[in-house]
Amino acid sequence: MVKWSISSLLMLFFVVQTVYAEVSAELNQYIVPYGESVQLTITAVGDTDGEPAISPLKQDFDILSQSQSSNYSFINGSMNSSKTWTYGLMPKREGMVQVAAIQVGNDKTKALMLRVINAQQKPKSARKIWLEASLSDDDIWVQAQTVLTIKLIRAVNLSQADLSEPDIADAIVQRMGEDHNYEAVVDGRRVIISERKYAIFPQKVGDLHISGVQFDGVINNNRSMFSQGRVVRLRSEPLTLNVQSKPSAWQGGAWLPAKSLTLEEQWLDGAMPTYRVGESFTRVIEMQAQGLTAAQLPPLLEGKTVAGFKLYPDKAELDMQLKDGDVVGIRREKVAMVPTKTGKLWLPEIRVTWWNTATQTTQRAIIAGREIEVLPAVQGQPSGNSSGQLGGGQATTPAMTAPVKAETSNVQPVAKAQSNQDKISAFWQWVALALAVLWLITLGLWWLSTRKQAKSKQQASEINSSAKLTSVDKALKQACKHNDAKHTLKLLPQWAAAYFQDDSIQYLAQLQGQSKALDDAIVDLERHLYAANDAGAWSGQHLWDVLQGLKRHDVSKGKQETILAPLYKSHLQNS
Repeated sequence: MVKWSISSLLMLFFVVQTVYAEVSAELNQYIVPYGESVQLTITAVGDTDGEPAISPLKQDFDILSQSQSSNYSFINGSMNSSKTWTYGLMPKREGMVQVAAIQVGNDKTKALMLRVINAQQKPKSARKIWLEASLSDDDIWVQAQTVLTIKLIRAVNLSQADLSEPDIADAIVQRMGEDHNYEAVVDGRRVIISERKYAIFPQKVGDLHISGVQFDGVINNNRSMFSQGRVVRLRSEPLTLNVQSKPSAWQGGAWLPAKSLTLEEQWLDGAMPTYRVGESFTRVIEMQAQGLTAAQLPPLLEGKTVAGFKLYPDKAELDMQLKDGDVVGIRREKVAMVPTKTGKLWLPEIRVTWWNTATQTTQRAIIAGREIEVLPAVQGQPSGNSSGQLGGGQATTPAMTAPVKAETSNVQPVAKAQSNQDKISAFWQWVALALAVLWLITLGLWWLSTRKQAKSKQQASEINSSAKLTSVDKALKQACKHNDAKHTLKLLPQWAAAYFQDDSIQYLAQLQGQSKALDDAIVDLERHLYAANDAGAWSGQHLWDVLQGLKRHDVSKGKQETILAPLYKSHLQNS
């Protein structure tokens, strides 16, 4: 008979517990709209050395994220252990999609079935986030404008957000301003709408296919900035634009389909000048077209001549504005004009033929031609009169010289009076000059004093900033040296605020994008603190080396300002 001691029984019990492992899998939801991710959780209860073999999942899913956690407990003499693997999965198609059985060590999970429905089939009242795309006109003339509007509609907070740009072949795509964020009520529910617009100018006749844009984001599960959140990927519906060729009624030159087009004549000095031979004036012709880009507008004065003038054109100025939801292209041309002869000269009309897309008619914008009178040069007139008198062949007679002598007899008294007047004028000129010099000296002394004060304040500020950075830098170095993850987490935003001289930095998320190495180091720190109860050892030296590398990089390139994407800034309030 075999005798068992209590210690032998306990040892056998632990061995059995160690060998046994139960593996299971579950989804956080089994019906999901196409474009939204699901969360697959694989749990192994007991001890297992294997890792889930997830390669079978890649056939039907994109694996967006993965994490692992472990749990050990000893309750009433019983050892319990478990491992959990969590995966963010994005279905690649609609319909019934199988989540394949996953091998974990010697065990295997059961296969699961997921129903992926068309996102449009789900009522808006049941959606938390969705993407919409629309065209202002889906049937337009070639090179005319249509506006593509992308709307991200959400009733959740986002911790990350990225929207791709439309890639449209055979078209000019012009983004229209910044994102517009506002609140609205949809099906009785308050949502936030982030709106982005693009002006599309097709350059080819026929059907133009506009593929959907893609949105990737992370929905916050709670208010903690360290929570993983749920990854979501959305794609807008593709659109088709019918592009027509030029109408048969078009008889103009350059094809200009626009909602409106105007020509305006301006003078550089603000008023029409007086025209004189040899004196230049600057004429400005401006064309504005609503529904066209500036690059589509033709030249107005290039290569043209005007009889009786020398022309010196400047390079055309191209500009763009937004008006009533449309692009307004602006072409501005300046030309310096110098009359070369007197008399009546003709400025020819400037005419631009364009197609009105609103009325479907040919129209013309005209600056009417006109006649202008050019006067003789101001400096040339006295010499012309003098030349006429001497060239007339008249003799100089006493009768003609007598008035000259009578005139000259009064020169001396006038000269004396003028001399006295000049002396008085010279005195006051010297007084004014002396006052001006004193004023300049005073201004210089004030400027030096102000500069000295500003420099002192700047030096004091730099000393304070440097002292603050030195203090937190030293504390952070010690925390990293001792692998104190919690203290490092607290000090890192303080260090960043001092280093970048930006007191608004309070969270680790605001450091994202400074460098890939820093992003990876922060993820490693957060994973150690929050991804698992026992995530293994964390090396603070690696993070400290990354920060030193960032300092060396900034010595040559300067500090970079943290910029958040426009979609990050809008958060649902009171949700």
